[in-house]
Amino acid sequence: MFRIKEFFNYYPISILLISLLFLIKTLYLSFFITPFSGIPDEIGHFAYVQDIANGKGIPVLSISSDNKSVIGADIMGYIENTTNARPAYNWIAQHPPIYYFIAAIPLKIGNWLTNDINILYRLPRIVSSLSGALLLLVLFSTFRTAGLDSSRATTIAAAVGFIPMISHLSSGTNHDISLFLFCALATYFFTRYIIHRQIRDCYWSAVWLAVAAGTKIMTPWALLAPMIFIFTLEISEPKRFKHILKLSLISTSTIMAWMVRNTIYFGNPLYTSGTDRKPGLDVPLQQNFLDFIQTQSVFDRTIQWFYGMFGHLGPGSEDFFLEYDKFPRHIKFSIIAADGFSYSSFLLLLSITACICTIYISILLWNIYHEKSKQFKNNSLISWINACLNKDYYKFPLLAIFFLTAIFFAAFLMLTGATSLNFISFLPVSISIFLGISAIPMIFYTTDNVDRIALYGFIITLFFGSIFLYHIYSGFLIDGSVPALQGRYFYPIIPLATLSVSIALSRLKVSRILINSAVVFLACSELYVFIDQVIPFYLKYYP
Repeated sequence: MFRIKEFFNYYPISILLISLLFLIKTLYLSFFITPFSGIPDEIGHFAYVQDIANGKGIPVLSISSDNKSVIGADIMGYIENTTNARPAYNWIAQHPPIYYFIAAIPLKIGNWLTNDINILYRLPRIVSSLSGALLLLVLFSTFRTAGLDSSRATTIAAAVGFIPMISHLSSGTNHDISLFLFCALATYFFTRYIIHRQIRDCYWSAVWLAVAAGTKIMTPWALLAPMIFIFTLEISEPKRFKHILKLSLISTSTIMAWMVRNTIYFGNPLYTSGTDRKPGLDVPLQQNFLDFIQTQSVFDRTIQWFYGMFGHLGPGSEDFFLEYDKFPRHIKFSIIAADGFSYSSFLLLLSITACICTIYISILLWNIYHEKSKQFKNNSLISWINACLNKDYYKFPLLAIFFLTAIFFAAFLMLTGATSLNFISFLPVSISIFLGISAIPMIFYTTDNVDRIALYGFIITLFFGSIFLYHIYSGFLIDGSVPALQGRYFYPIIPLATLSVSIALSRLKVSRILINSAVVFLACSELYVFIDQVIPFYLKYYP
């Protein structure tokens, strides 16, 4: 039976206060600062929520004239500040409905209590604020499970809440923060299994992976697939393949159901708003990858928008076409990104953190090479691979090949792509390449479960980043324009990546004073971003 006393014994007052303050901060932003449509794609997310709250069910992706997935005339009228607005196509209907069912609850309750659209349009934002506050508690629990002391776990979890973009998205109607929370819960149970070896934790992880996959159509796959593969390596229970089959079925159940629905409606299981869209160019571009990275400022823009990107869609004088619009609308889209000293400081802190991880993995590699080979104490697949590779004539060549390959690709990217202007944004990317490649053979020699979790984090970060780069590069060649370089797309892997960083900081015994100082600096930087940029940007849209 759950006891309040046990709850407060596990969660120190510091992390509870930080979580509560995050909730208060984001609720204040939700109702008093962030205008409706100030969050990426908010009008589409809200329209989806509104359909469910009003009893219309899950919208079917279609053009606005079909009236199956539309942003209603009431919403567009609010945005355009007119009484004769036309409905718009709702591209957000491509996503599965789990988040939208949850977000519909406060809107449904609000419909019983008030007719004030300024309140109703903001009520679903409560779900994002709560998700962000709970996220900090889940991250704390994950860090504690991995062996961090309460002080370090609190500080590192708090750091996530001091990133302006996370606070911003937590103040709006969108599925990104809830997805972040669901993936953090999957990571928490994943961590528990690797350390405690209780099979029920695998199943809980699979359940939360299924919830995540039922929240956003494609992004969670980049976490789901490698996690199931890792479970395949790690599970040491009898009938392991039966467990793996069950875990695979559970984790993919929601997205498979959504794909069946897409097949029924559209004849394409992976149908999205862009599936039928014709390429923007008759002849694809031939630009090589390095030129693309340099000319489009891919790394800098992605990291900057991860740190803070703030937009607004409202009335304007110029003609603006939403997708499938036959006639222009008089609206204007404005955008700013966090910049200046705060962003530069975040980049520097990110680079320092990457360098600390490099030191950690280098020491771990040195210890693996020089220490006598150890056997795993279970009968998992990774234990069998360890037994096969545990000969000295295998270990040195294998570690050396991957280590040198990692250095080559990381150095190649820096030497051919980085300049004096973008060096600081290239550095953490190059280091992540080094970490991910170096970690691959090390997982088969590291018998310490905590270190192996850190290595898995480095590998999955590289895996996800590679998919992200491939997606935007191929999209650029086909369409001639860069797809959205949204740093928020990385949220599914941030819990595991942050866990890897926290393990590195703990293993290297980095001073608590230094960690605390860095997080206090992050908090001050976020405050400065909102006071100097965000609040002035948004207040001009209020009467």
